[in-house]
Formats: sequence, structure tokens, C-alpha cells
Amino acid sequence: MNTQELTLNLQAYVDGELDAAQRAEVEKCLAKDADARTLVTGLRQLSEILKQGEPVAKVSDTREFYWSQIQRRIQAQEKAQPRSTESVSTALSWLRWLVPAVGVAVVAVVVTLQHTAGSAAPAQKGLVENKGQTEAGSTVFRSESEGVTIHWLN
Repeated sequence: MNTQELTLNLQAYVDGELDAAQRAEVEKCLAKDADARTLVTGLRQLSEILKQGEPVAKVSDTREFYWSQIQRRIQAQEKAQPRSTESVSTALSWLRWLVPAVGVAVVAVVVTLQHTAGSAAPAQKGLVENKGQTEAGSTVFRSESEGVTIHWLN
């Protein structure tokens, strides 16, 4: 049993969460290991300290009394604020149709603009405006219309 597993078993032992077989195994370990006994003693002391320091809350009224007060407040608040679900649902239904429609319109405009830009200058797409060899053995391509300069090194 590794240290972490042993520690968890000792904690469960102190809390009374082990079955008979596990409890017997932990008690065998406690008989052999002084550090385990020290840990169990410390855990028991800590448990007692926590039990003593825990405040005890005593309420004179029953829980039904408190729940009835909560229920009355909820009902009073519901009466004070009438809901206008119809106006909210109408606005949401418009929004439910408007958002996809705007998205489709934006896509249509972008596709149309790309198509018009592509058909206006088809000759410029494949043009090589400046291509030449340099003395270092590299090739340079410049396209002012595309704003691109490419250097190929041989």
C-alpha cells in the first residue's frame, strides 16, 4: 500500500467509513507503523476540535413557518410584477428570424463583391510584371498591382 492510499485509508478509518475487512487491514498496519498511529491520533484530535468549535444554531420557530414566509413573499412579488411574456416572445421571434437573414445577406454581398472584383480585372491575375535573374543566382518576382515581392534562392 503506498503512502497516499494509506493516508486515505487512515482518514476513512478515523471517520468510521471502512468495512470490517478494510478496518482489520488498517489496524494491522497501525500495529506495525508508529507514524500511522501518530497520524490517526492527530486526525482524531482534529475531529474533536472541529466538533467542539462548531456553533450550534437553535431556532425557536419551525421550518414550516420559514417556508410559509418565503412562499408568501414570492406570491406577493409575482402579484406586484405582472409578466409581459407576449411582448418578450414577439421580440425574440423577430430576432430569431432576423439574425440568420442578416447573415445570409452578408454572405451574398461578400460573394457578389468578390465576383465583381474578379471579373473586372481577369487579365491582371496571371501577369508577371517584373521577373528577373540577379547576379547572386536568385529570382525576383514583383507585382505592384498585388503588392507582392517574392525572392527565390537557387
